[in-house]
Amino acid sequence: MTALGTTRACEVGGHTLNVVDAGAGPAIVLLHGAAPGASAAGTWTALAPLLARSHRVIAPDFLGFGGSDKPLGQPYGVDLWTRQTLALADILGLEQFSVVGNSLGGRVALQLALDAPERVDRLVVMSTRVAPSKSPAQKLLRDYRPDRDMMREVLRECFAHDAATVTDRLVEARYALSAQPGAHEAIQTFFGAGASTPEEFEREVSALRHQTLVLHGRHDKVVPVSNGIRLAELMPHAELHVFADAGHWFPAERAPAFHSLVTDFFSGTPAHTEAVDTARLN
Repeated sequence: MTALGTTRACEVGGHTLNVVDAGAGPAIVLLHGAAPGASAAGTWTALAPLLARSHRVIAPDFLGFGGSDKPLGQPYGVDLWTRQTLALADILGLEQFSVVGNSLGGRVALQLALDAPERVDRLVVMSTRVAPSKSPAQKLLRDYRPDRDMMREVLRECFAHDAATVTDRLVEARYALSAQPGAHEAIQTFFGAGASTPEEFEREVSALRHQTLVLHGRHDKVVPVSNGIRLAELMPHAELHVFADAGHWFPAERAPAFHSLVTDFFSGTPAHTEAVDTARLN
C-alpha cells in the first residue's frame, strides 16, 4: 500500500509497469507528465484519494519513469505511452474510462481519445501543449543532467511560480528518480522524437466530442497559457479554467481550487469556468 492506494506490477508489452489501483466505481486513469523525476506518486498523491472515494483510480508510471521498467532503446513518446495505456486498460478490464492527464500526460490523454474514442468517457487536460515552444524553460529541461543543483534550478525556473514550494526534500526525491538507470535516457529519447505538426494536431483535436475540462496556470513557463486557451477554442465540448498566481505546478500551488474543479467535474456538477481575457493572456 502507498498513500495513493494499492500498488501492483502489471506486465504490459513485455515490460513491467508500476500501477496504483485504488477505489471502486467508474474508472479514471491518471497520467503524469514527462519531466525529469516525474512519477504517478509525485503527481497524484493529493488528488487520487479524493477521486477514489467514488471512482476506481488507476495511476501508472509510464515506461521509463518512476517504478516502471526503463529499458534502453525504446521509442519513448506519445505513441508508445498511448499504446501501453490502452493495453493496461485491457489487462485491468476497463471497457471505458475517463482520463486526467498532466502536461505530456494530457497529450497522451488526447491521443487516447483520438485512437479509441469509444473507450474514453471524460477528459481533464492540464498544462497541455498545442504548439512547440523554444522558451528558456524548455531549454533548461532539455539540458538537464541528473544533478541536485540542476534539479533545483529546473524546479524553480520551470515549474514553480512560488519558489518557496521547492523544498530540499522535493529536490532530493525528484533527483533520485531522475538518476535511476535508464531514466535520463528515456527523457532524452522523448525529447528527440518527432511529433505531428501543430496544424495536423489542431485538426484532429477539433473533431473530439468528449466532455473536457482544460486547466492551465496563468504563469506557466513550460507550456504557455495560450496553449490551454487554444485547446478550449478547438474542442467543442471543452470548458477552460485558468489559475491565477500559479505556473505549471498549479495542482500544488492552487490545490483546493484544483481539487474542487476536478471532483466536481467527475461528480456531474458543472465546472466553474473562469472568464478569460485572451487579449491579456497572449
